[in-house]
Amino acid sequence: MLFIKKASALFGSSVAAAAALLIGDSSAASAADNAHFVPEATNIKWNGTTATVTFLEVAVDLDANVTTISTRVSAEVDAVCTNEESTLSIHRTASSLRANDYLISFDGTVPGTAKVPLRVQGLNVSGYTCVVEHIAMTAELEDFWTGATLTHKA
Repeated sequence: MLFIKKASALFGSSVAAAAALLIGDSSAASAADNAHFVPEATNIKWNGTTATVTFLEVAVDLDANVTTISTRVSAEVDAVCTNEESTLSIHRTASSLRANDYLISFDGTVPGTAKVPLRVQGLNVSGYTCVVEHIAMTAELEDFWTGATLTHKA
């Protein structure tokens, strides 16, 4: 009889611990649901070899003091190349992805800068003079822990 009482007490405390974990995970998930990137605070700059994306995530409420954010940058480039009477129109694309850890400020914000190597191949044609006419950049941000996402076009 003593064994049954101890077993049921142990089982009851295990169920209570599991329930507490589930409730804790649920509240953590709901706190992360409010996290989001601020579109107006997002910017993309590109020098032809590296894209620099600045961003701000707010309402980040995690137990850790860091979060992991991936940044995918895509470039679409249109160029015109000429050689005397011959003209070529070139359209090239490239993308690159980087994930980094960022510190969460005491106020629940994550200000960050991601540097993503990005080169667009095929913009120079031997014997032609090429001029880039249009560049379209896209940055896709995703916080692995909060689930916040943002697609920013420039």
